[in-house]
Amino acid sequence: MKKVSCLALLTCFLVTLSGTAFAWSDRSEGRPAQNPSSLSVWHDRNDEFHVKTTNFRKQHVFSGVIRTDGRFYGIDERNLENGDYVKVDRDRNTIRFRFTGRGIDGLDFKIRGGDTLTFDINKDGRDMATNQIFIGKNGWHPKDNKFTLR
Repeated sequence: MKKVSCLALLTCFLVTLSGTAFAWSDRSEGRPAQNPSSLSVWHDRNDEFHVKTTNFRKQHVFSGVIRTDGRFYGIDERNLENGDYVKVDRDRNTIRFRFTGRGIDGLDFKIRGGDTLTFDINKDGRDMATNQIFIGKNGWHPKDNKFTLR
């Protein structure tokens, strides 16, 4: 009887862990091709999310808010210059970012205890055109600049 109880407990524990590891849509898996003046979002097999802006022609300002029903951790800023920032709120469930200048800027992060990510993306102070937002290996475009990944 004790073995059955331990096995049941272990099974529940493993199912709980696998639920967060496999919760993200296949559409967000894999890095999209690099596109000029764009924002890319993807998830990798290390269970890490990436947000990158590419800007080589003209200077633009990419900004936005990313929210989760869990908590952000392992946040790593990439290639930030003067005027760029990544800010995480006290509850660690909201990230605000601003990337300026030319080149590639971005951030990487992981999520603990959540299964949704909501984005609100802007370019030059306006809603970003969805044909400039690339998600996952196939580079699909969301219907709106405010979108959710599950």
